[in-house]
Amino acid sequence: MARIPAPDLPKSSSRPKAAAVRSTSRAREAPAAGLELPAPAAPAVRDEIVRASLSRVIPTLPFEAVVARPPVEAGAASRRARPPVGDLATVALVRRDGLLHWTYEPPVARAGVVRPRVPVEAAGAGKPVTTFSFSEIPPNEVIRKLEELDRALTPNQGLRRWHDGRLTKVRTPASTRRALLVIHGTFCGSDAVLDEMQSTPEGRAFLAAAEARYGQVLAFDHPTLSVSPVMNALDLEQALRNYDGEIDVICHSRGGLVAAWWCRTGWRNVDRLVCVGSPLEGTSLAAPSRVKTALDYFANVADAVGTLATVAGGFGPPMAPLLGMAAGLMAIIGTGLWAGAATPLVDAGVAIVPGLAAQSRVANNQELLRLQRDRWPSAPEVYAVRSDFEPDAPDAPWWQFWRRWNRPLALVDPLADRVFTDANDLVVDNETMVRAVKPLATDHVFTYATNGRVHHCNYFAQPETVKQLRDWLRV
Repeated sequence: MARIPAPDLPKSSSRPKAAAVRSTSRAREAPAAGLELPAPAAPAVRDEIVRASLSRVIPTLPFEAVVARPPVEAGAASRRARPPVGDLATVALVRRDGLLHWTYEPPVARAGVVRPRVPVEAAGAGKPVTTFSFSEIPPNEVIRKLEELDRALTPNQGLRRWHDGRLTKVRTPASTRRALLVIHGTFCGSDAVLDEMQSTPEGRAFLAAAEARYGQVLAFDHPTLSVSPVMNALDLEQALRNYDGEIDVICHSRGGLVAAWWCRTGWRNVDRLVCVGSPLEGTSLAAPSRVKTALDYFANVADAVGTLATVAGGFGPPMAPLLGMAAGLMAIIGTGLWAGAATPLVDAGVAIVPGLAAQSRVANNQELLRLQRDRWPSAPEVYAVRSDFEPDAPDAPWWQFWRRWNRPLALVDPLADRVFTDANDLVVDNETMVRAVKPLATDHVFTYATNGRVHHCNYFAQPETVKQLRDWLRV
């Protein structure tokens, strides 16, 4: 199918505070003339795309005795028919009622334990997409496994320099008068940001111009699950300790919190800080009570963006990091979810993952309260890019998860497990992206008005984003 042309999006430098319940009648971008939506991909084809991606990423996960198991129909009868796997735990990704869900089964040795009737186990009914088994991770090894998962997802940790179209490891920055620093988001490396930029002529031209203007373009790769952004900021300061030039920063998602804490914890020679899709006041997706929902949500986001990239053409972010992160976390904290699901302990799921807990949009997030409470010793000009994403074809099969977790279902079902109730970019609430101690000036915020094209995983593939970077950074 031919690539769908992207319609022009209206620019809005400010947005009035949204109502408590989203309105589906808000103005949105008009589809380009002749826009033809892609035909729905068959579920079997979508499952095969997900399975192929997971087959590449599962062997890289830091687990002993990883054994790929052939998919079988889930449910009590099929579980009895499945051959035992000894003392191995099992994680499965199943599709139930059109949505992807993760399930966790403890080792057979614990099969005698009475399993509570909770979503983690109830999700076992459905059609398996993929299944893998591994030695169960005891609670006292969770942090170590999170560190190993970080190394698997972000293998090039430390400082790198962008030159001639590639990133190269450096011990210390060159002695230039100025530098541009790129900081990535959760469970991916700087390669993801730069690959997106390189996917368009505008992005490639920007990178070339940035090298010329700044003298060097640096990227800071860091663990995003096993430590909080505060720890990352300390590591960043260590990496740049011998550099005394002026720095501008471009950051994506959680990288905005790393940069903010870097500015919050001491004086840095930072002039301009551009936060793209950054949860400066947290994200609803990381709320403690939603850890299992969040892992399911990420699997469905990967399914949707991967399907669109396959059937519609154009740039699509890799599915593997999203799926690898979700699969890895389900394996690491699944035993805690299973054991604690009948008690309030299940609400602590996010708390044992420091990199997620720091992004939790809750009233008592002590890290975010301290970040936003006092004036930063460094006072850069802070800018933000955000998008109010709503699918152009919300009834398409791959957007079923969006209908479930984004619609204001409280109007129909007070118990609906919705994630977002207001404008968001698929991962971060719009409202939480535009404050750095005080609200950002209206001309420091670029908002993609309600649209079905720009979401959290493709900001840097958009010419409009690149234009804002050029304007704000004077490149």
